[in-house]
Amino acid sequence: MTGLTNLKTAEGREVAFLLGPAVVLLGFAFFIPLLGLLSMSFLNPEPTIVHYQEFLSNWANWVILGRTFVLATVVTGICLVLGYPFAYLIISARPWIAALLLFAVVVPFFTSYLVRTYAWMVLLGRFGLINQLLMAVGLTERPLNLIYNQFSVFIAMIYILLPYTVMILASVMRGIPHSLLRASSSLGAPGAQTFWRIFFPLSAPGVVAAGLLVFVFALGFYITPALLGGPGDTTLPMLIDSHVNGSLNWPLAAAAATVLLVITLALYTLSNRLVGTEDLLGSQAGAAKRVAKKARSTNTYIHFIDAVTKVMRLAGRLVPRVLSALWQHLHVSRILISGTGVLVTIFLLSPILIIVPISFSSSRFLDFPPPGFSLQWYEAYFTSSSWVSATVQSIVVGIGTAFVSLTIGTAAAMALVRGSARLRRIGYQLLLAPMIVPTIVSSVALYFLFADLRLVNTSLGLVLAHSIGATPLVALIAASSLQSQDRRLEQAAASLGASRPTAIRLIVLPLIRPTLIVAGFFAFLHSFDEVVLSLFISGANTTTLPVKMWSGVREDITPTIAAVSSILIGLTVLFYLTMEIARHRKARAKKA
Repeated sequence: MTGLTNLKTAEGREVAFLLGPAVVLLGFAFFIPLLGLLSMSFLNPEPTIVHYQEFLSNWANWVILGRTFVLATVVTGICLVLGYPFAYLIISARPWIAALLLFAVVVPFFTSYLVRTYAWMVLLGRFGLINQLLMAVGLTERPLNLIYNQFSVFIAMIYILLPYTVMILASVMRGIPHSLLRASSSLGAPGAQTFWRIFFPLSAPGVVAAGLLVFVFALGFYITPALLGGPGDTTLPMLIDSHVNGSLNWPLAAAAATVLLVITLALYTLSNRLVGTEDLLGSQAGAAKRVAKKARSTNTYIHFIDAVTKVMRLAGRLVPRVLSALWQHLHVSRILISGTGVLVTIFLLSPILIIVPISFSSSRFLDFPPPGFSLQWYEAYFTSSSWVSATVQSIVVGIGTAFVSLTIGTAAAMALVRGSARLRRIGYQLLLAPMIVPTIVSSVALYFLFADLRLVNTSLGLVLAHSIGATPLVALIAASSLQSQDRRLEQAAASLGASRPTAIRLIVLPLIRPTLIVAGFFAFLHSFDEVVLSLFISGANTTTLPVKMWSGVREDITPTIAAVSSILIGLTVLFYLTMEIARHRKARAKKA
């Protein structure tokens, strides 16, 4: 009994030791800045609520808050309407079709945030491709105002958030047992009834989780509204930035950021209680099965679907039998799903594919199709000291971020996998916090702290700032791989006299080396693409490539940015193809 107690104590110490670096990093660079932000909002310099009174008593702030909510609501609804049939098509299509559809989701997902926003600036511009097509087919005689308004903000935000929706829904749908669907069909239920009474209730938790998470992400959007919105399209994150960098009213900015933070955390808590969001964003192993199990034990969804079914039956009585039979005979529902899949694929890939030809244009403007072929914009990029310096800075910071995140994130992953169930829940919530809190909030909080510590405009400050989001990413990826490893190998090494560090170095790390390489590259990409944090933490001597692109897009849109974007798109596609080749080789090796 004593030996068992000592073993548990030793394991507890090991877990605490492994999770310690992550706690220190996130505590210093995330939680302490948030507490500082909260305290600043209540100081003047004495404790007061005057800043909240100033914020809440201004009717314009309520208008901006309402606009932010409406924007997030509309974007979330459209993402769900488009994402659900597309995710269903991915899991039900033939393997090669599913692979192409997944490619259409993954490539935009990993492409630089700024590149995707810039692509829509090109497409929606006054002389962009969409206006050219509308005039060519005779729908309009002059270019429409498609940009710098709410319409362009809606389109770009849907484009950026739709891949999140599809990936969450597809992960849940894959966990639905096919035996239930086959049993329903074997009992004579038509396809529509099987879908509404079996498939949809089991996927409903994924719909709720995806909707709430996309809504939370949309609330914190800053870059897209700032670039594509007009003067009357100010959102709450833009208002926070104006108080920090415009009026320099830091306490009021802290109060506004705290309001956004409270709303975000309340929504995340709600989604967590409803469907266990940590299962969807945290431990991926068995996440869909746990969500499906939770759905089967919840009568709310069944009651809702029963009501929907009754309404559909009532509507069906009003439809002539000939039309109903024709609907089933022509497989209209299948055609609608396939049509949605084609449209969504075009929607996801077109903006990226348009950028590449423009980067080779001989014109000095963003003309499509290009009037001629030229490499002048690539030459302008590689011969510009400012562009090259920004690229080198991003690479240096990205490598530093990858090293810090791999070291701390892998240790945290081992603590999560080896720890108790309670520690696992706490650890996942700790790691998910930076991913849930709006980046504008954490950026403002970190800026206030780093300004006092003189870490602004330093490479160290950028590495620490970027590691806030990269470390949880590495930990979650590494944890998913560690959960599938056989612990008996470690026990065998221990029985042969190997110490715990030796077993980890010689047994555990080599087994998950491919996953760590992928996780490290993800951390590098996360750092390389980080915009908002870099805008606050970087300076004249530490300008990163995204910050340079941000300045170029806002001040002077030239095809040079298209050349930089094309290079980043090429790297993204190369990364995706490398991952797919490695995955296929691993699958073949297992079969052999």
